Amino acid sequence: MTLLIEAPAYILHYVYFCNDNILRIHRHNTQDVEIVMLPLWNTENVIEIPLAFEVFGQFIELRLRRNTKIIAPKFQVWTHNEGNILQELPHLNEPTPCHYLHIDSISSAAISLCQEHGIHGLIFLENSTLEITPMGDLNPLSLDYHFIRERSEASLKDREPHIVKRAYATPITQDYYIRKNLQYEYNLNISRTNPVLEKIGRRQINEDLTIELAIFFDEAGYNIFAPFFDKDDEKIRDMLLAYINGVQALYHQSSLGKQIDISLVRMDIMHKQPSDLPNFGGERGSLLDSFCNYAKLYNPSDDKHPNHWDLGLYVSGLDFYAIEDGIKNTATMGLATVGGTCIDQYSCVIAELGVTNRFGKPYPSAGFTSVYIAAHEIGHNLGMHHDSTGNSCPRDGYIMSPSRGVQGETIWSECSREVVRTLARNKPCLLDKSTLEDKSLNHRRFLDLPGREWNAKKQCEILLRDKDATVATLHQACQALQCKSPHRSGYYFAGPALDGTDCASGRECRAGECLPAFQIVPGPGGPFIREGSWSDWKVGPCRSGCLQKSKGARQRNRSCNNPLAINTEAGCEGLHYDVQLCKDDRLCKKKRKTITEFAAIRCIEFSEVLSELDREGRGLQAIHESDRPWIACAIFCRRKDIMSYYTPRIELNDLGLDPYFPDGTWCHEEGGQNYFCRQHHCLPEDFQFAKKFLSDHKDEIELELGLQNARPNESKPSDRLIKYFSLGLDGLPLLTSLPANFNLPLGDDEWIDKDYIDLTKA
Repeated sequence: MTLLIEAPAYILHYVYFCNDNILRIHRHNTQDVEIVMLPLWNTENVIEIPLAFEVFGQFIELRLRRNTKIIAPKFQVWTHNEGNILQELPHLNEPTPCHYLHIDSISSAAISLCQEHGIHGLIFLENSTLEITPMGDLNPLSLDYHFIRERSEASLKDREPHIVKRAYATPITQDYYIRKNLQYEYNLNISRTNPVLEKIGRRQINEDLTIELAIFFDEAGYNIFAPFFDKDDEKIRDMLLAYINGVQALYHQSSLGKQIDISLVRMDIMHKQPSDLPNFGGERGSLLDSFCNYAKLYNPSDDKHPNHWDLGLYVSGLDFYAIEDGIKNTATMGLATVGGTCIDQYSCVIAELGVTNRFGKPYPSAGFTSVYIAAHEIGHNLGMHHDSTGNSCPRDGYIMSPSRGVQGETIWSECSREVVRTLARNKPCLLDKSTLEDKSLNHRRFLDLPGREWNAKKQCEILLRDKDATVATLHQACQALQCKSPHRSGYYFAGPALDGTDCASGRECRAGECLPAFQIVPGPGGPFIREGSWSDWKVGPCRSGCLQKSKGARQRNRSCNNPLAINTEAGCEGLHYDVQLCKDDRLCKKKRKTITEFAAIRCIEFSEVLSELDREGRGLQAIHESDRPWIACAIFCRRKDIMSYYTPRIELNDLGLDPYFPDGTWCHEEGGQNYFCRQHHCLPEDFQFAKKFLSDHKDEIELELGLQNARPNESKPSDRLIKYFSLGLDGLPLLTSLPANFNLPLGDDEWIDKDYIDLTKA
């Protein structure tokens, strides 16, 4: 909680975050938990709300007044529609009248009533802080009796159970830091504030730094994500807000030495690229110049104008490139002018998001690792150079490293801190603040912990744009989240998980570390834990390739949301995705194709993408191998360059061209039992999937295909890997095993790039 004073009006700004983030006191915080029943409110047209309840033997009485100032005034969301028309989306600009404040001589509070089923917020008392969160789906009557305050049955009507956590703090004169996140204003005479707040409030407001940011999401990015989000602009907006809040979390890190706030003042979602913003196919230098000219044209020049922004961020779905010594270099993922902030022509940066190579394999910028790319480019624009470039900081290990791969480098270096120390003097445009308003487009609602809402599975879904994508393992997720999909082979790194992502029971990622979650507190009964439970299976229709001796197959999936888990990873054991065999007689009334005929048709399609395949479309099915159960389900095509048949599992793994026979294809017979392809494996007809099967085949997944992220400049499979995925003309394998250390992840040095322009050369 912090007090900020703007003379002469004496406006008190106070902030809330999760308890541990408001004050961090040296090893003296203790917390308790209690569950109380609180009323639900319809806040429409309600300016003032009374709220009273008893908790921890203390009567709490609040008089809440609506807060209308949270983010920048006249916050706007725009879209570029057909015909190059720039259209504002006013329904996304409407304020959500659900944030409330209270202050008196006893307590102060910041409360959100935005959620349909509960209250969120903090109450600050003289020696403790209360955090309120709704319990959600849990039936309060199923809890142990000692956790619930006794109420009459009638009093439970129109009330919902809420978790109230109490944190005690030692005197504020001890070492502390203040994390500013959601800022709330309350007009009152400074003499009415409590002494603790007044003491903090004597800090000079003009020392605080705020980047007023405008984000422009281009047509290429829209085309990438619109199908995944069902062309719903609100869902795209929510992703971008989480993205910006991820950047905000990095600029609130203690490793930066001083927090820098990000106030979002404009968001453009471009269904169509504006005619005055050419993208030059992703050539980064020309694109940056184009965007800087565009931003200068539309940015109000007066820094006091409510719609003025200090820095423009162009988020693009284009694969940026640079021509260096006559060679096209695609390792670049962003570009900025060093020190360009506060200079109209140069206060602009570009960053990739959602980008893959031509085979559909994700670059580091494909998912939320782009948060680090954007933060890195903004760092350049603030005046930061690469670590080790003209300074004594080590090259690797920090956000301003010259390389940006998918592992680690989650904190700031001393050289970055040194630049921030001088910003108040060198970048005066960062010293002014907008008058904040409560509007729906507020990235700060993620509280610098966007991973709580955009959890590990959702981050994997964004990386692969695949709603069946899931987490392969949470091991080292805060440094490199590992993802997989039932529709692809191998695994993928999504980069460091977003702050707030669960990384172990009761722990979450923050600044690249797996730390105790802010909301997990020791109480009389320990932290509140609720195991998750599966939803019902959603079963799809029976589908079939109508091949000889084969069957149909249907997919089914379920979600761990009935209810969602709280403070634990336990509760949803087993698979979320499955494939079952089904009868296809009603689907296959015409003559069934032979497996070889089907392979030939598919090989012709593959040859249009891979020039090394024979365009005559000769293909075959391999003989089943128990050590490689995938091999009889993979389609092998005749190559032109060598005398062999080859399965393009790696090349087509991410293109949507399935290099396998359809699920249900006959693949083997043994002991009188037929085997059929399911999830790309040749398995007995009565086989039931289980976690044990996936665990037994973990080595196969990791060693055969391994990491499937894109590498710079599209390196091709090695000769050994080509042989491993090849059959001779006699149909027998050329190579049946790979060494244990084959295809391990490469270091991030391969992504080294000079992604900045010095201001003197701009």
